[in-house]
Amino acid sequence: MTKQYLRTVGQYLSDLSASDRKHALEALAAQLDELADAGIDPVTALGDPVRYAEHLRDALIDGTPDGQTQWRVLGLPVETRGPVSAEVRSRTWDPTDPRLIVPRLFGIGWTLNLGALAVKLGLIRPDDVSDDVLNRIPARNLRRAQLAPLVLAGATAAMLAASWRGVPLSVASGFDAAGRPRGKAPRWTLIGAVALGVVPALWAAGKSATVEDRLVRAASAASLAVISASTVAATVIQARHARGRWGLLIPAALPLAAAASLAVIVAPLRSGMRAAWRTAATETARVHAKEQP
Repeated sequence: MTKQYLRTVGQYLSDLSASDRKHALEALAAQLDELADAGIDPVTALGDPVRYAEHLRDALIDGTPDGQTQWRVLGLPVETRGPVSAEVRSRTWDPTDPRLIVPRLFGIGWTLNLGALAVKLGLIRPDDVSDDVLNRIPARNLRRAQLAPLVLAGATAAMLAASWRGVPLSVASGFDAAGRPRGKAPRWTLIGAVALGVVPALWAAGKSATVEDRLVRAASAASLAVISASTVAATVIQARHARGRWGLLIPAALPLAAAASLAVIVAPLRSGMRAAWRTAATETARVHAKEQP
């Protein structure tokens, strides 16, 4: 059902640019996998695939106000533009918005507003993020932030490769709320769990976006890289120790995912703030020196 839904949507997006179509379908595939893991029919969650594709196509071509979600289903926000709209992605980093929870970038439900979280933790003030500060972030710090998700994803891939021979041919296909396996799947499905971290990390490493969007991409990718790592670790350990409830590693990793997302934005941002402060202090000293007789 999942593959058929994705195929139907893809057919109705054929007139989009190759890049937009690719990003939209990759994001939809990830959402469909989440729904499948939760045992939810995609038609129940997202509606008829043809109508869904029409709405998605219209949104990508014409756009809708970026501060609002496209639809609501039973009161839940539904969004599809996150993978292709920097304005929509910026919701997850908006220090001027006091809401901690904002609509997800893709799919149904909510996610964290890292900007509001940083303000509440006292890491920044709402007015600290300006173009001047962003432009003063050292290039090496920005690049490190962008590559951090790739390092995490690479470590996960290396861990799986090192343990591959010891992994049984059949592994857990998912976990229930108690951390127990819901079913069985071939071990090669672990490659998909690794891809959950690798693909966004490669996307986040690009240099063509604005500084702010590059940081937002890195934050999203860092979160997915941590979730990918926890999923792979839980599945591999569960395969070796069948009596455990290793699926609990995945929800336990969610705070770490939020912390990683916050770190890859706040660390370079604070370096830009320090550079701006130094420049302001130097200019003030020069003015005072000129005023003295």
